[in-house]
Amino acid sequence: MFIQLSRAARRTLAAIAVLAAVVATAPASADGLKVAYVEFPPFSHTEDGRPKGSLIDLFDAIARDAGLTYTAESAPARRIFTGIPDGSFDVFLGIRTPAEFEGTTLTSKEPLGTLELRAWGIGKVPTIKAKEDLIGMTLVVQTGFSYGGWRPWMGDPVNHVDLVEARTPEQALALLRAGRAPVLLQYAQLMDQVLAAGGAVPDLVSSVVSAPEIYIVLSKKTPGAEALMARLDASVAKLKASGAIR
Repeated sequence: MFIQLSRAARRTLAAIAVLAAVVATAPASADGLKVAYVEFPPFSHTEDGRPKGSLIDLFDAIARDAGLTYTAESAPARRIFTGIPDGSFDVFLGIRTPAEFEGTTLTSKEPLGTLELRAWGIGKVPTIKAKEDLIGMTLVVQTGFSYGGWRPWMGDPVNHVDLVEARTPEQALALLRAGRAPVLLQYAQLMDQVLAAGGAVPDLVSSVVSAPEIYIVLSKKTPGAEALMARLDASVAKLKASGAIR
């Protein structure tokens, strides 16, 4: 049966359709997207109660270009790794490799930057290129870091990796210097901050383990997730093409 609608009714239905499309792609709350970041200077950290860092500044430029608003919250990595999949957070600025993100997130087409994971030692440090190189070793690691997805493997007793936990980069270096373990797995950017604040460490040497990339990671629980990621990707491409970001 065909029903002829009046012009006013057609306009009303069109307005409803537009409103539905807007709602489907709107940020997750009245305050906009909920962005989570870890304390990882100089990329992201909290200063005077506000999010700071080069990664925060970069995302701010991308969000403004995309016409999106957001609030940013510092959280432990473990909370983020569960909070992104369950929708407690919308966006994470970091690595895309945690197992919890598989099938539960979308990631930006282009990375926002690159980290550098190194193995540090006093005097001598072994070359580590794969997680299997860690079998039988004792390591200082920082609590909450996934190390590019290696952490569950390292924590499995079958692999015979003895982990000495540190809560901060400063404590991690102190444990290495105290001889609690011969090797510290730490990101170069964090170690640079610690060494700049505390001075040089005699005979401190290191080798590159990996260079994981940083992405915009978006929860699939966020309303209109695919459309939102498309907007973010478009803004990244636009800003890179203009030279506003690298």
